[in-house]
Amino acid sequence: MKKFFFISLIFFLSVFSANSQTYIKANAPYWLLGLPNVSVETKLWNNITFNQDLIFSPWQSISGNKMLFSQFIPEIRYYPKEAFRGFYAGAYAAAHIFKMTKWNYLNLDKYQKGWGFGAGLNLGYEVQINDCWLLDTYVSAGWQVSRYVGWRTDGTQYYPLNNSGEWLPYRLGITFAYKLGKQ
Repeated sequence: MKKFFFISLIFFLSVFSANSQTYIKANAPYWLLGLPNVSVETKLWNNITFNQDLIFSPWQSISGNKMLFSQFIPEIRYYPKEAFRGFYAGAYAAAHIFKMTKWNYLNLDKYQKGWGFGAGLNLGYEVQINDCWLLDTYVSAGWQVSRYVGWRTDGTQYYPLNNSGEWLPYRLGITFAYKLGKQ
C-alpha cells in the first residue's frame, strides 16, 4: 500500500506541476485524524479543473482493530464563474485497497482485506486567500462497491470472497491549497 501511495504521488505531481494553474492541497480534518493525504488540482479549461486526491491510512491497528487503507480519487470539477473561484460541482471515481475492521466487527479479532471502486458527486466552494493560497471546502456522496475476504487476526480465513455495495457520504474536506509554479 505504501508503494501504491508514493508511486501515485510522484506520478500526479510530475504530470501537473508544470502547469502554472496548479495547486497542491492538504485536507486538514484528515491530517488531524492521522490520515496523510495530498491532492493536486489543475486547470484544464477556463471553468473546468481536474482534481486528484490520494489518501493513506498507515494504521496497522487502532485499539486492536486494523485500519490500513489507501484511496485514489480522480475528479472533474466545473466552476460556473471561473476555475478556482467560488462554487463548483464535480464528478469523481475512486479506487481503494484496504485491510481494516468493519464497524460492526470491532474488538472481535476479525478484519477484512480487499479492494473496491466508487463513483459520485461533489459540491464545494473555493475561496482565494491571496495569490498563492486558497481554501477549498466540499462534501461528496456516491456509490461504493468492495470485494473482500474475512480474516481472523491469527491468520485464518473466516469468510470467503464477499461483495458489498453502499450509498455513502464519501468525503468531507476543508482543504488548504498552495499554488505551484510561477507566482
